[in-house]
Amino acid sequence: MAAIRGDFANRVLCTTLALGMAVVLTSAGPALAQSDPSDPASTMPDCSYQGTNYLLSVTNPPPADRQLIMDLIHRYNWALDEGSLIGVDEMLRDDVTYELCNSIEKQVALKTNKVQLEQYLEDLSNELGFNGAITRHIESNTLLNAVDADTVQGKTTVVVTIQFGGIETPVLDYTGSLHTVFRRDNTGWKFASIILITDGPKISFRAR
Repeated sequence: MAAIRGDFANRVLCTTLALGMAVVLTSAGPALAQSDPSDPASTMPDCSYQGTNYLLSVTNPPPADRQLIMDLIHRYNWALDEGSLIGVDEMLRDDVTYELCNSIEKQVALKTNKVQLEQYLEDLSNELGFNGAITRHIESNTLLNAVDADTVQGKTTVVVTIQFGGIETPVLDYTGSLHTVFRRDNTGWKFASIILITDGPKISFRAR
């Protein structure tokens, strides 16, 4: 995969979090999405996310594994902010899946392997490369749940801002939750699944 130089100091705000095109959802809620055939959400597939059952009682992975997984989350978000995919390839399993969903449980984008996801991230960075802006992916409240010695589930709150060159303070792009599955192979921990669910029903552009 070619490395992307990116300075998200040069970005276009006409893209979605999940694949180089703007997706506009005009629904106000599930009822509207189901009842109004003119609503774009009415033709979108459902999100595959089924919820988590470990939020009240987690099985923590060993401290060393937890630190490696937390570092993986941090490195991924820094790569997005710096507009460079250097090192991202080694973070992803070949069969990694990536899904972007909105708050009314509709699937905005889906990638089913590493090649697709890397191409998506590259296309998105290139589209964002013209409009002097910088993103910040702020993560918090991460819970990790060990399924077995080589599988860990994660849930993280994310807040993403965009700083435009002509204004003093950044603006909020979106908030959401990042649901992840990590698996360990002979080279270490990697992302096996990434599901990003935004907190709003409408998505017109996203930093990622």
